[in-house]
Amino acid sequence: MRCLLPLLAFVTVFAADAPAPLRVFLRCGPKTHGPGDHDHPAFARDWRPLLNAAGMKVSVGDADDKGVQTFPSDEELGRTDVLVIHRQGGGDFKPDEKSRVEKFAARGGSFVVIHAGAVAGNNASADFYKDLVGGSWRQKVTKWREGPMELKFVDKTHGISKDIADFGMKDEIYYDMDLRDDIHPLATAPTPKKKGDGFEAQTQIWTYEKAGAQRAFVFIPGHTYVNFSRPDVKSLLIRGIAWSGRRTDLAAFEARAMLPDCPPPPPEAKK
Repeated sequence: MRCLLPLLAFVTVFAADAPAPLRVFLRCGPKTHGPGDHDHPAFARDWRPLLNAAGMKVSVGDADDKGVQTFPSDEELGRTDVLVIHRQGGGDFKPDEKSRVEKFAARGGSFVVIHAGAVAGNNASADFYKDLVGGSWRQKVTKWREGPMELKFVDKTHGISKDIADFGMKDEIYYDMDLRDDIHPLATAPTPKKKGDGFEAQTQIWTYEKAGAQRAFVFIPGHTYVNFSRPDVKSLLIRGIAWSGRRTDLAAFEARAMLPDCPPPPPEAKK
């Protein structure tokens, strides 16, 4: 049944007039941690074909032999609907990069931010990033905890999180981030901060919209690379990218991407 439902969605979407492909740019960086962690080049390698299979049109830009990418030009951003930021210090922009990002956001270009992509290196960068995507790591304030984490979905009706059950995995949370009051939390996780008889839960996944300008979807997990192969994580990110790109058929994008995960039919069922 799990494979049948995506197949039905897949057939349905092609029965209608298909819109122009959602244009996505993967802004990744070099690997920054030990084995299995912060593997940004692997994300660019594996998720480009996955998102293309979902019906998106994905660019990754140029990179050197260490995986350091050149920042997308105005022309490249002009061909982009959603900029995915998955790299260490994703909130740090050079002056010319900041100018490009501001123009991109002002015309409705949107953002998906994953894990350390939410980190900014100084207060000025954090101020800018908070306004851009709804929240930022704040140096000397924000903390992290690596290990088992539990995601609890606080909005199970949103198109991104609909029908996704609470789940746990070994990864990393950020807490005491600097978040805007007008973000829309989708999921929280307990932090080491005591609260009554338990621990304070803080937002780990959210959406943010600025009227007349950008959308953003922020997914704080993503430290441990193997978790990107989880079906629930795949669903959240594919839907989050499609939502950021102002698409309403989130399930159709997910269905197309997930079809390769379905087992082939038994021999007797083949025609």
